[in-house]
Amino acid sequence: MIYVFFVLIILFLILRKLNVFKNEYLKVLSKYLLIAISISTILEITIFNFRHYESLFFKDFKEIKDYTYNGITCTGELCSVTDVENAYIEFNVNQKINNIYIDFSGKRSLRFSYELYFTDEANKLYLDAGSRTYVNKLENSKYLTVHSSGTTSNVKLVFDKEVKDFKLNTISVNKKVPLFINDFRLIISLFFILFIFIINPKSIFYKIKFNNKKALTLTILFISILSIFSYNMTFYNKKTKTVAPTSQYSQYKNLARALANNHFYLDLDVSDKLLSLENPYDTKYRDEQLERYKEYYWDYSYYNGRYYSYFGVVPCILLYLPYYVVTKSDLPNNLAISIAICIFICSVFYLMYQILNKYFKNTSYIWYMFLSIFFIFASGLSSFVGYPTFYNLPIVFAIAFAMFGLAFYIKSTNYDKLKKRYLFLGSLFTALVAGCRPQVLLSMFFIAIIFYPYIFKKRELFSKKSIKETLILVAPYIVIALFLMYYNFARFKSPFDFGANYNLTTNDMTKRGFVFDRTFLGLYHFLIAPIHISTIFPFIEKYSVTTTYLGNTISEYMYGGFLFTNAICVLGVLSYKFKKIINKDLFKISIASLIFALIIVIADTQMAGILPRYISDFGWLLSLSTVIVILSLLSKNLLNHNLKKILIVFITISIILNMFTFFLNKDLTNIDKFYYMFMFWV
Repeated sequence: MIYVFFVLIILFLILRKLNVFKNEYLKVLSKYLLIAISISTILEITIFNFRHYESLFFKDFKEIKDYTYNGITCTGELCSVTDVENAYIEFNVNQKINNIYIDFSGKRSLRFSYELYFTDEANKLYLDAGSRTYVNKLENSKYLTVHSSGTTSNVKLVFDKEVKDFKLNTISVNKKVPLFINDFRLIISLFFILFIFIINPKSIFYKIKFNNKKALTLTILFISILSIFSYNMTFYNKKTKTVAPTSQYSQYKNLARALANNHFYLDLDVSDKLLSLENPYDTKYRDEQLERYKEYYWDYSYYNGRYYSYFGVVPCILLYLPYYVVTKSDLPNNLAISIAICIFICSVFYLMYQILNKYFKNTSYIWYMFLSIFFIFASGLSSFVGYPTFYNLPIVFAIAFAMFGLAFYIKSTNYDKLKKRYLFLGSLFTALVAGCRPQVLLSMFFIAIIFYPYIFKKRELFSKKSIKETLILVAPYIVIALFLMYYNFARFKSPFDFGANYNLTTNDMTKRGFVFDRTFLGLYHFLIAPIHISTIFPFIEKYSVTTTYLGNTISEYMYGGFLFTNAICVLGVLSYKFKKIINKDLFKISIASLIFALIIVIADTQMAGILPRYISDFGWLLSLSTVIVILSLLSKNLLNHNLKKILIVFITISIILNMFTFFLNKDLTNIDKFYYMFMFWV
């Protein structure tokens, strides 16, 4: 990639010399690009590689010839840790050291963590200096910057886990550090610097309107790039690999097979032990009596002697079922979530476009793109990509369909008379939400706001002269509701029971109920809990939910409340303060979004618990309210250049924080290159 980067630089300089950039905007862009290339290149070979220049002044290079193994057994050249409690490599230095270079190899790729201990003039006994991760494919992981006091006597590398079949090639101290040119960091730097130039409030690019037909190509290109990038990032999660048919991650695959065989229950064997339990939903007792995944299957719904999937059926019907019918094989989860993410990205851009096209026609293309990107990340893109399992799939589809539904409803009103086809599409997409994530179906009530004048004033809906329009509006809801009611009744003997209470998971949800005291836990951790900032990549730490609540509540590690991660969304929460400047209809949508978000927070807390992925259920609503406020402020010219800069900074911080939450997933693999890309000083 680095060679491509420099080829592009040369090509760019040639084109500029030939005066190819004749358009006013292209000339400015070429200037910005040239400056960005120059700065990013200088940063890469200077600041990001300062350890190289520092090492040029290191003295007394020494290669260690003798070292001692303990708790490690060697056969020939290959060694393995045999005693994890006492495994280490020890060697003597007796000189001032600035860095240590270690080089291991083996039959396969090596990746392991170890602790560094040393004695020096300030520590007669071994000082635990900290830990590092060694990756033999990453050369910069082999260099350790050491900060000892005076002369270092002895050094010890302590293994805390089993490591097999490795060979210690060499250990040396005060070795010259080479230049580590990171192509990905170079590209990120280039685009970030270019972004700063373009987004500057005085930039010439603000003259380009959002509805510029030529800019549409750029939007399509950006959606494509973001979708492809998201797809590639899903492979960093080990859950993308093939999982057993009995795993909870195979639920949609099992459901697709069941639907193909014309029944709703899953073709999984029910053990006699599970059948014999008086209350199979009692988690601790069930786990004591039965072995998970062998005698019962985790997180499946179990009802009347059969297994079911309680997750929304629509994603399965749209993706897994057709794929299985055509190929007779199972659709990979990461491919399914990637398709859903692409639809989700398109829904955000489309909703933003329709809002601008109806209410903010003079908005610049830069604000359209910038706010759309913010909307996408604040709504949970990093979570979807970092956790590409079927658990996120119904959430992604639900909010994508909800946004498409809202966008089509808005578009249907942007004519002299209601456009029937957009009425139908709005209802179809919104109704489909019920088959994905029922709590997101609250977005259906946007109908009351958008079509209020058409119902009570213009009489274009729900009147004798508008029977056709009314049928078009309500028909998708009726058809999909009837199907879902039949689907539920056939499984759980109730048209309104989706089966979530019968899942074999962390608690007996059939008796969970509504407990008022749990509400405040959800409001705090979902909305306002602070982010735990760290100096170690990814610079954000997960935290466990602690409480004085004496009872049963469910939680997973969180990384901060939505309003803390997205501080700019405080504007959305305070949208009632901007009533005078916001369009009347948009103000109602903004306030309704806040109410819906609050209801969903409470519902998720009470029904399921406090889990990070649930933030996406309501995050898009708070983002929508925020975007409405920002666009209203911009359209009224109430922000001077300094206030716009502050606004841009806060939105950018929000996007960056959301990006880094991607790296908090415990199932991510092969992210060491990102660690050393950002932690260039270690």
